[in-house]
Formats: sequence, C-alpha cells, structure tokens
Amino acid sequence: MADSNTIERGFCRLCGRALLPPEGFGALKDGSGVCAACLRKLRPRYPLALSWDKKGNEVRQDPIRELDAAAAAESLRNAAAFIEELRARYDHHNAVFAVESVTVEKGGFMKPSVYTALGKVVYGCFEPEDKIRLLHSGGSAETALTCVRKTLMNGAGTTIDRGLGGQPCALEFTGKGLACEPGDLIVRD
Repeated sequence: MADSNTIERGFCRLCGRALLPPEGFGALKDGSGVCAACLRKLRPRYPLALSWDKKGNEVRQDPIRELDAAAAAESLRNAAAFIEELRARYDHHNAVFAVESVTVEKGGFMKPSVYTALGKVVYGCFEPEDKIRLLHSGGSAETALTCVRKTLMNGAGTTIDRGLGGQPCALEFTGKGLACEPGDLIVRD
C-alpha cells in the first residue's frame, strides 16, 4: 500500500502541478487546490493574517481563499510586476520585514541583548544567519539573524526554516545598543 503522505491530492488549478501534502497547498473560493509554489507567488499581494480566539487557538484570515480561479490566475500573471513595485517602493532591498512589536531580553556584561521582532515579511525571504539592517528613525544598524520563528499569541514560537513574503513571523537577532521599535523596517540587501 502506498504512503498517504506522498499520494497527490489533485492538481493545482493555476499551474497544473500535483498537490502533495508534504509541500503544503491551499484552496480557492470554489474549493480548487493551489500548490505551494503558486501560494508563495501570491502571498505578498494577499498577506496571511493571524489572530487568536478567546481560548488561544490560532485563527487564520487567508484572503487567497476568497479569490475565484480567474482572479487568482490574473494575480499570478502579475505577481512579478507587483514584487518589482514593492522593491521600488522599498529602495530595491532583497527582502523587507515590517516590525509590529519588539521584545528585548537584556544581556549581561559580555552577553548582548536578544531582540525578537514580531511582524510580517512584506516581500522576499529571511533565513537564520542572514545579514540584516535595522532601519530606525533615519539611521541603520547591521546585525545577523540568529533565528526565524513562527508567530504565536504570546510572542514567538517554534523555529521555522524561513520567513516568506506575506507571512507573519518573528525574527530574532542579538546586538548591543540596537534600537528597534514598532513601525521600523528590517531589510536584507
């Protein structure tokens, strides 16, 4: 008997790729499937929003689920142009993260402070050990990411491989004398 994790679940309505559970896939308004590759291209235009109910359960507001197949196909055709518009708006950085909140774990004499910035990747991709710049009040400071985490109700959660465009996540970095506040941008050049 075949392994149920590798059996395809249909085909992507937008590109025709097989929908495989290990890669992940989404759905459109009419219930047709969309592969992970197409979702990554659409996500910067239709960012995922997370909230939590009174019991602390994650509630996802996914605008892609509100698209019909024709609108999703049109958005996919214009995805590259949309990313180039974003890059022009944000001074052509390779990736941009918008900070919504920051927690700082103070360091000691020889230990730098640990910053956890929660927010959303506007476009691009952030991975651990990426060299980043913090853009704060007209100034900038350089550091490296130590970790990328999933966003939870009470802050950062489990470690993930990368933060992708249009998705909320938490970026963790260390440094002394860094300034990072809500509304700041973290960029990767």
